Amino acid sequence: MKKHINIVLIFIAIAALVVAVVEYKRLHAAIKTNNDAADAILKRNATIKTRIADLKSTASQLADAGGTVTNADVSAMLAAKDKTDKEERAQFWAKADAEVKWLTERLKNDPDLALKRYAYWRARADMEYAPFSRVQHLSQEQSEALADAEFKRTLKIEDTQINEPDVDVKAITKEANDEFASNAKAALGDDLYEQFAVYQRQRAAWDYVNGYGGTAALADMPLSMEQSSQLADAIANACPAFQDGKDVDINKVDWSAVDAAAVNFLTPKQMNFFKSVTIVSGVDSDSGGGESRQFQEFSKTVRKLAQ
Repeated sequence: MKKHINIVLIFIAIAALVVAVVEYKRLHAAIKTNNDAADAILKRNATIKTRIADLKSTASQLADAGGTVTNADVSAMLAAKDKTDKEERAQFWAKADAEVKWLTERLKNDPDLALKRYAYWRARADMEYAPFSRVQHLSQEQSEALADAEFKRTLKIEDTQINEPDVDVKAITKEANDEFASNAKAALGDDLYEQFAVYQRQRAAWDYVNGYGGTAALADMPLSMEQSSQLADAIANACPAFQDGKDVDINKVDWSAVDAAAVNFLTPKQMNFFKSVTIVSGVDSDSGGGESRQFQEFSKTVRKLAQ
């Protein structure tokens, strides 16, 4: 019984942490310039850590008492946690909504803040497709045209949401994406655009490689551009979604298959570092937030044990 209780508690902890990561991703994408929002995230993470500690304490107390617990006891624990989580989420998003409204109004009436926002989006557009530009050896004109297309897409969506809050976001997003595709194809040509479409589906893999590459460089084991491209391909090819023609889901990658491919182009030191370093990718991108490979492997093992 104690083993079953501990498994339930582990799942509770995992669920709480996943919620925190998802909420961070969504809020960070909505109000990137707001320090108060970051403070709210940190407070919520602290609350989660406290709750996990309380759950561990409860498990220990139950074990000391002989582990006598019924299904009703477990159900009551889960219900209590669910109620607390709902209340905290409601408070969290109420504050987030207020922050978004404040920022929206400030952007309308503060030209200096608006200019800084435009500068941020333009710099982000340059960074967005830098790996593709280097791998495909794009000319400066092509790289700038691609960044301009991304910048225009972002501003069309963002500015419309700020100035026309009742607009159909899905329709505007589709229109902006169609314009981006047309501009990108005009800048790249048909052949390069096909490669660009593949790169876009690999974005989550590239986000992971960028995170690993930066950390490896700090450890005096920098990746070459060729190694980075090969590693992104290996991660993408080890993802079933990518094989089915969809975008890479970094949370559903077969890391053993990645390791088997990476050993052919990473040095032994880079390979060992790749297996051991913790990389959480996609927090600041549109490709979706990713869990570290270690957390994925831990979760997979817990699920097998629970079964």
